[in-house]
Amino acid sequence: MNIFRKLAHVAIVGGALALVVGCGSDGGRTSSGPADDPGTPDDVASAMTAPKGDECKRLTASEVTEVIGPNDGGQHDFAIGGCVWTATSGAKDGLVEAITATVLSKAEYEGVAEVGEPVTGSADGTTYNPIHGELWFPCRSGDFCGIKVKISDPDKRKDVATRLGKVLQGRV
Repeated sequence: MNIFRKLAHVAIVGGALALVVGCGSDGGRTSSGPADDPGTPDDVASAMTAPKGDECKRLTASEVTEVIGPNDGGQHDFAIGGCVWTATSGAKDGLVEAITATVLSKAEYEGVAEVGEPVTGSADGTTYNPIHGELWFPCRSGDFCGIKVKISDPDKRKDVATRLGKVLQGRV
């Protein structure tokens, strides 16, 4: 691994720790499922105005619950940054379902993204990697946005990633 890649990983972990320590937790609610949490206009407004580094507010509880069902409400993702929502209903076909949303600088993106093939019908420069269920696209003044869809139905991953990518793109 070259020195720049190591530095990128150190920067990501250091930034993640700074976010966790600096932001803390508000002890807010978590998603309990579609019947309990239909999503409110306040959820959408909060998602649309989430500042950089607050990716757990970039998707609403109902948007995530619609895909993976009841979940943990979103936690900071120390692997690639951003936020990961993990299903609380247990494994489906041996896989615990999850959605990850992140916004990275170009350097961070180049160090961690599993870049795939170009995607048509999305923002210029959008790529999708079916092996990892990752959709990446340029966003917000040189940054890169990513959606990772880890669901048990591989035939739906790209559609879900593209749909959530468009939601994320409209909110950054």
